Amino acid sequence: MSRRVLRPRADVCHLCEFMTSRPSRPLPLLRHPLRKSTLSSRAFSTGRTLSQKSQNTPPKAKETKPIVSPVSSSRIGDNTEAQLEKRLQDVRATCNTLLMQKSIPSEGDILLALRQCKATADLLVMDQQNVSKKDGAASALLSLDESSAKKIPVHKPPPTLQRLADQLSNLAYSVVKFPPVFISPEVLALYTAIQSTLSKPETFPEVFKLYANKPFPKEGSDPISYSKPNPNKSANAVPLQVADQALQAAIDAKQLVVAMEIIEASFTTKAAHRAKFIRKGLLPATGLAVAPIAAYTVASQLALLQTTMDTAMATNVAFVGILAYVGFTATVGVVAVTTANDQMDRVTWAQGVPLRQRWMREEERSAIDKVAGAWGFREAWRRGEEEGEDWDALREWIGRKSMMLDRVELMEGME
Repeated sequence: MSRRVLRPRADVCHLCEFMTSRPSRPLPLLRHPLRKSTLSSRAFSTGRTLSQKSQNTPPKAKETKPIVSPVSSSRIGDNTEAQLEKRLQDVRATCNTLLMQKSIPSEGDILLALRQCKATADLLVMDQQNVSKKDGAASALLSLDESSAKKIPVHKPPPTLQRLADQLSNLAYSVVKFPPVFISPEVLALYTAIQSTLSKPETFPEVFKLYANKPFPKEGSDPISYSKPNPNKSANAVPLQVADQALQAAIDAKQLVVAMEIIEASFTTKAAHRAKFIRKGLLPATGLAVAPIAAYTVASQLALLQTTMDTAMATNVAFVGILAYVGFTATVGVVAVTTANDQMDRVTWAQGVPLRQRWMREEERSAIDKVAGAWGFREAWRRGEEEGEDWDALREWIGRKSMMLDRVELMEGME
């Protein structure tokens, strides 16, 4: 047997010796009742707090955030659709009253019917936006689930709203197409606003042609007789703001053929060119025509202020000098205006196009440039990489108009 080496014990106080000699109690027996008491006290305090809050809260505060059931939400949607249906019936009644007239309808009646169509179109678009916002919120919640491999489909308007929009668009078109209706600039602008709001640009090319070629009724004729207008008259040109709005609607609807037809029916006509000359070129041309008479008058007055030469010779010298100055300055100004290309983005003029045509057809080039920018890549460094049938057709169409798409020497990094 091994023997232990007996060592002397250190001095220990009586308190420490009492604690070490005391038998230890099992810990689970101590922890279990403490946990129960803690949980019971917490539950009691929480329930008491909730009961106090519920007693202090007024009864109206409980109804601030009611839970909307699917049944109630569907009723709200049904009520909205019913209101839109009723509004559309009122518009249809107004349009039918106008179309059933045997006499020539006044412009006030036409504008009244179209204004009702415009107000209903605004309500339809507002309702579609509300539906899209709700679907967008639901899509955002569903997109949090990364496990789903399928992508959320793009939002489409409900079939009911789409049907109402189609019917409203047909009503507005029937009013404008009605033979006794005279399409004034106000009527054309309001019709364009209606179809742009409804995203229905398909009828714009036809209506623009009707604006210039539709026979207008003669006042006081019974039965109604019509006279054929001159489509090349400057008054029959489609206003620029209306044409721009229609073109933007076609671009938003992603309809390339309709956008091209809108440009052909509005910007490329002789009436549009004549209207631009009257609007922007008539005053400078009149000043240039009157310049010789004004120059001779000023030269004759200046000749009286000198004594170095004969009055007639001084008049001729001053007249030639004034004409030379005016002619040189006007030539430099015309060249600067017609050759400016800072406003050009992707569509530029081909070589050999006269300066007069460049100035006259600038709005046409700008509209085509807008279409090319909408169908091409947004990034400047990716320009020239577009492919597809639509892009090839657009490039060929631009080439037939003496224009060039993405001229190489004008592209970024190709100077």
